[in-house]
Amino acid sequence: MDKKSFLALLEKHLEGKTTKEEERFLLNYFNSYQEDDSESWPEELGDRQELKDRMLDRLTEGMAKKSKRSIKAKPLRSTRLLKYAATVAVVFGVLYVFQHYKETGLSATPHPDNSNAIVLTLDNGNVDVISENDQKKITDSKGNVVGYQKGNTIAYEQKPNSKELVYNELTVPLGKRFDLVLSDGTTVKVNAGSTIKYPVQFIEGSPREVEVWGEAYFDVIKDINHPFLVNANNIQVEVLGTKFNVSSYPEDEDISTVLVEGSVKLSARNTDEVRGSLVITPNQKASWNKITAEMMVTEVETDIYTSWINGRIVFKNSPFKNIRKKLERRYNVSIINNNTSLDEKFYNASFDIETIEEVMEAFKENYAIDYTISNNQIIIN
Repeated sequence: MDKKSFLALLEKHLEGKTTKEEERFLLNYFNSYQEDDSESWPEELGDRQELKDRMLDRLTEGMAKKSKRSIKAKPLRSTRLLKYAATVAVVFGVLYVFQHYKETGLSATPHPDNSNAIVLTLDNGNVDVISENDQKKITDSKGNVVGYQKGNTIAYEQKPNSKELVYNELTVPLGKRFDLVLSDGTTVKVNAGSTIKYPVQFIEGSPREVEVWGEAYFDVIKDINHPFLVNANNIQVEVLGTKFNVSSYPEDEDISTVLVEGSVKLSARNTDEVRGSLVITPNQKASWNKITAEMMVTEVETDIYTSWINGRIVFKNSPFKNIRKKLERRYNVSIINNNTSLDEKFYNASFDIETIEEVMEAFKENYAIDYTISNNQIIIN
């Protein structure tokens, strides 16, 4: 999101017209806002920290009533187990970093000093700042060892006969990535600007259920008796074992799922009520429109949607407005586009180890896009 869109959404908040999801999105953008950019902050909007605290109060208001219900694993109503199995790969997209509350085992207090750090929130609400070069034990609120961190990976141990669901939450800031190995052996690659909430141990006889805000790639261990459920906004993806990619960013009109291998069932839900479901096959993309609540299936090249797990970013016949969003997340920058006609033009490009300066220079040389860079802000003229 560029600064102009951010300020427009902030004005909407001041008028009392923003939704809870939009306010979570604002809080995430606040955390990435450059302090040395204070000269461009409009005085009429007031103090930034006061606005941030006010939004957090609104987000946490009344949420405690939902805490017990929200932390329970819940199977689908009309569960029909899928026949296909393999390994699972999933990508979820919602740009904001979700602000939780203490009764869910997640902290209700913002951590401004940790806004650019990888953060693990434990079951008792305690926050552990993760260094990507560290090696250490991961413990629960009682001091029991539940897993180990080695570099940019946390792996949880499998402990049989667990009776209670206890959750951890991992938050990865813009510009970084991190890996998880869940207690059942499922691996998860968590992309920039993303949060995943998951049980420390899965329970015998219950579905394996996690929740994602942002982008994550899952490699799911096959277990016919315990289907794997991934919740992202209004979509629930049910798998036994497969490879797929899901994108659910709040600023996008669609929530999309791209299947690489195997088979998945998608359900579009409104609270507890299942509104529709479908099964897709490899190389298909299912898009659920947030406005019309309708799903559409198309054939796609899956590599475009999953290349990020290997450190690549691929654009093929992509509108520039979508390219801007991905570059902002990948490089933790703000891109202000003053040449609005560019947004509807389509481009091809791919990058891996390039810096944001090199990326923008490539667009300038190949597509004559004029720009300037100041700190973490890119202005296109």
